[in-house]
Amino acid sequence: MSNASPSSRRESLGLGLATVRATIAPTVRFVGFWTAVVLPFVYIPLLFAGLDGATMNAFVALLVAHVVSLLVGREYGQ
Repeated sequence: MSNASPSSRRESLGLGLATVRATIAPTVRFVGFWTAVVLPFVYIPLLFAGLDGATMNAFVALLVAHVVSLLVGREYGQ
């Protein structure tokens, strides 16, 4: 049987989550920022190929990915 109270377990769990969040968040922001920078270069071949059925689906998926990466990486470098 453990001597640790439920509140101390919650605090240690919260401290562990804060540590993980502080470690992972900068990496996620970095990837989001640089993905947002690079993705517009992928649009160029799609636009030259024309936006028919499959190409249009890829273009819309890239736009969605670009918006998500902009949102994720917006605080990178601040």
